[in-house]
Amino acid sequence: MLVIEFVGVAPEGAIAQVIDRMNTDISDVHKAVTHAKSLFANVIVQRTHKPLPHGFRILDSDGREIASWSIDE
Repeated sequence: MLVIEFVGVAPEGAIAQVIDRMNTDISDVHKAVTHAKSLFANVIVQRTHKPLPHGFRILDSDGREIASWSIDE
């Protein structure tokens, strides 16, 4: 199981704030990145009740970051 964390803009020299977090049963990293990008584009950015994310990171079951993406890439 992987965790997708949607994050805001990281202040210089600081870690980006986690805006939203979700667990996924997807175990393949590339599929998880594709899924997270789809959520980012189709669902997450249409919210009005929370700040908009700037990107996401994917964590493994031990909490280690194994992938990340931001709109700056």
